[in-house]
Amino acid sequence: MNANLNNQRDTNQRDFIHTRNQGNDKWNNLSFAQGLTGNTRNIFALLSEIQRYYVIESRIEELPKEYFTTSQILEYFRVGFKRGLLESFLFVIIVPFLQIIYPSFKYYFLAVTTNILLLQILSYSPIVLSTIFMIYIGRYYQGSMTKRAILALINGRILAFILKGILFYFLIQWFVGYSLKNPNVLYVIADYTSWIVNIFIDINTNTEGLYKYYYVYVIPTLRDTALKIIWTMMLFAVFPYLTIFFKSSINRSKKSKIKKEYENY
Repeated sequence: MNANLNNQRDTNQRDFIHTRNQGNDKWNNLSFAQGLTGNTRNIFALLSEIQRYYVIESRIEELPKEYFTTSQILEYFRVGFKRGLLESFLFVIIVPFLQIIYPSFKYYFLAVTTNILLLQILSYSPIVLSTIFMIYIGRYYQGSMTKRAILALINGRILAFILKGILFYFLIQWFVGYSLKNPNVLYVIADYTSWIVNIFIDINTNTEGLYKYYYVYVIPTLRDTALKIIWTMMLFAVFPYLTIFFKSSINRSKKSKIKKEYENY
C-alpha cells in the first residue's frame, strides 16, 4: 500500500516537473524572441521574428499583448517607414523615366516606338512585388503580439507612402509652374541633359532640340504623371492593410461558425 502511494507520488512529481519545464521552455523562447528585436535592422529580420511570435502564440493561450513593448512597436514602425521611403523613391524615379522620358525620347529623336504596356508593367513591378510581400506577412495576423507587430510595420510603410506621395505631387506641380514662368531654368536643364546624352548615346543632340523636346513631351505630361503616382501610392499603401483585415474577418467568421456548430452538436 505504502509502496503504491510512493510510486504514485513520484509519478505525479515527475509529471509536474515535466509540465513546468515545458512552460519554462515556452517562456524562454518568448524571451529569446523578444531579445532579438533590439538587433533588427531590416524587413526580413522582422519577418523572422513575426514568424517566431506566431509559433509561440499558437502554443500559449491568452498571451498578453504587452509582451510586445512600446520600444518594439517603434522599431517595427521605423523599419516599415524606411522601407516605404525606399519603395516610394524607386517608384517615383522609375515611373517618369519609363513612362515619359524613355519612350518619348526615342520617338522624338530616333523615330522609334516602344512597347508602352511592357514599360508600364516594369515601372509598377517593384511596388507590386513589395505589396505582395507585405500581404504575405499579413498571413501571420493571428495573436495579439503578431497583430501589434504587423500593424506597426504596415503603419510605418503607409505613413512613408502618404508623405512621399504628397511631397512629390506638390514638388512636380511647383516645378512645372516654375519652369513655364522661367524658361531659362528649363534651358539650363536641357543644356546639362545634352552633355550627358552625348556621352552615353551616339546621336547628335543639341540644347535647342532638347529644350523643345521638354516643352513638347515632358512638361505637359508631368502633371498627369504626378497625379497618377500619388493615387497609385495611396492605393498600394492601404491595400495590404485592407487585405489583412478582410482575411481576419473571414477567419473570425469561420471560427464563429465552427463554435456554433460545436455548441449545437
